[in-house]
Amino acid sequence: MNRYRDYMDRIAAPASLADKVLEGKRSRRTRPALAAGVLAACCLVAAVGGWQLWQGRALTEPDPTAGVAATPQMSQQAAQGGDHTLVVEDAFGGQPHSFPNVPGYDYPDCTGSDAMVGDYAYPEGWFMERLTAQEIITVLGGTDQVPWTLDWTGFGLDSTVIYDGEGNPWRIDIVGQRGEDTLRLELWPGREPLIDLIYADAAVQDVDGVEVTTYSLYYDQDGDDTKEYTYHADYFDGAMGVNFTCTSKDQGAAAWLASLVVGHKGFTAEGLTAPEGEAHIDLGTGRVYGSGELTLAQAYQQELAPYLPDPEALPENFAFESAHWHFDEVEDSLSVLWCRGDDYISVSVGRFPDDTSLLAPDFQPDEVVTPQALEWIGYYADDDQGDTPGWRYRPFTVHYTEADGVTVAVTYTIKGLTPEEAAALVNSCPAGQSRVHPITGAVD
Repeated sequence: MNRYRDYMDRIAAPASLADKVLEGKRSRRTRPALAAGVLAACCLVAAVGGWQLWQGRALTEPDPTAGVAATPQMSQQAAQGGDHTLVVEDAFGGQPHSFPNVPGYDYPDCTGSDAMVGDYAYPEGWFMERLTAQEIITVLGGTDQVPWTLDWTGFGLDSTVIYDGEGNPWRIDIVGQRGEDTLRLELWPGREPLIDLIYADAAVQDVDGVEVTTYSLYYDQDGDDTKEYTYHADYFDGAMGVNFTCTSKDQGAAAWLASLVVGHKGFTAEGLTAPEGEAHIDLGTGRVYGSGELTLAQAYQQELAPYLPDPEALPENFAFESAHWHFDEVEDSLSVLWCRGDDYISVSVGRFPDDTSLLAPDFQPDEVVTPQALEWIGYYADDDQGDTPGWRYRPFTVHYTEADGVTVAVTYTIKGLTPEEAAALVNSCPAGQSRVHPITGAVD
């Protein structure tokens, strides 16, 4: 998570922890008895939302306020809706209400603990779609509103789902904000959650037959010279992987919300289906982010295809090797690679917003790329230099500016073409020939 970036720079994994991870083992810590300080923390949580201790821990006196939750105050931004997809409303109209018994879990402080940074790759052909407000509610197990047992009143929620190359939900990501409090819930349908930080001192405890990993952190995460509490829980119940983190200046609130997620039933990916043609970028009002491999024919049907060279301009014996597309909120890109033995032609096209800082191009849109100009960019290698004879070029870029201010950068990486062949290839680009921008159609 971005929130941990500064902290991760200061941590390193011990060899013993690395060995355990490679062996597929999870660090375990026995659940200690409650000390006086921990009991004090539990009392603080009780003031927030009615913390009741059970599973062998009994209150010495029945508490008439236990199980009665007060509704958190909504921030002004949340009350007005902000820019969030969904703002969670109070199901009880601000009135006190009872809560089911909530176990007291162990959240060891791992701020100074050794940790291993995990990493994972997205599945081939993945793409992302924003969820609607109703889809967020359904994923959380609600019908017409977010389940009140999560106690997310006042949080503004936004969510995305990543689909794999076969159109199945791979990861559901829900983020929430209420004032300075933030939460993030990752759901992994049908699999263990992939965790980006694995702490050596995290607790692993059995909750109704499910292993739940928990820990807490306490440090200044946002650079405001004030420390914040982060409470974390992750587990896999056999059907859904759950990875939850809540950060707040209020320790009790962070612990309370994490514990409610551990006990929540109803997380689901049912009803989430990939739209037909998963490589499509525009899906109604949602914007899709993703990447994937393409055939040559598919590449020349993409929106950026007019910025690719005319296939007829390729020198003889060059064969298609690969093509790839990528789309996110910053960049829309398309790349194609052709090879001929040790020679290659790589063309990468990227569309960037007008406020993006880009390196200066080698050629402007209205500039004809000449063989003489390419001679300055490249050089000729003789066979006595230990290389196959032929021309080599450093990567060079041509910029095109569309009518709406968007910049399209086309980068060429070429080996084995003469300056005349390379110039003919670049100038064969339909966009360069027509000088009409933006180009909205694809090459047939």
